[in-house]
Amino acid sequence: MKLYLRKILLSSGMLAVVIYLLHILLGGYLWKTYSHLQQPISDLTATGAPNRSLLLLFTNTYGVMALIFAVAFTFFEGRKRHKLVFWGGVSFILLHVISISYSFFPQDFPGAEPTFAGSMHLVVTVLIVPFTILTPLLIGFGLKKEKEWKALGNFSLICGILIIIFGGLAGFFFAKGLPYFGLVERINIGTLQIWTFVMSYKLVKSKHEEH
Repeated sequence: MKLYLRKILLSSGMLAVVIYLLHILLGGYLWKTYSHLQQPISDLTATGAPNRSLLLLFTNTYGVMALIFAVAFTFFEGRKRHKLVFWGGVSFILLHVISISYSFFPQDFPGAEPTFAGSMHLVVTVLIVPFTILTPLLIGFGLKKEKEWKALGNFSLICGILIIIFGGLAGFFFAKGLPYFGLVERINIGTLQIWTFVMSYKLVKSKHEEH
């Protein structure tokens, strides 16, 4: 029973990613003039955005599931692996605790006057950045110290490096108002989502093999 519960909690990472992807696809489909290449993902739940209430159900569920995975990862894996994995897990938890606050501070609708909530949305984004970078890097360095998990550790480090590169590019594109910001942002956020899904899958698979 304990192993079964552990697998369910660790599976929440994969479920979170699927829900996040669905919110992007559904939001883009319902908002006929929305551009995945040009607009940020957060436009889909911005103040005044069409279908905002519906899509918030997805993003709020994603936030809860991702946080459950982060806590489960830290509790089950952080205690028995290198201390860097534990601190990476702590960073992972903080990332999603802060991320949940996006629901309280929606982005301003494109072209609308700046609001306090919209400004706080940017502040939340700035706060999330260091934890988004630290999480895969710390966990990657920690896992590399174990032969069995070295490959996953290398994968985690690669994801961390890609997040640094495309996160920096996304910030540059946003600041300069360059076209295809949406594409660059999706590569950046997509890397984190792929990392989350793979970590969740590998951990669930390892628990199945142990059983």
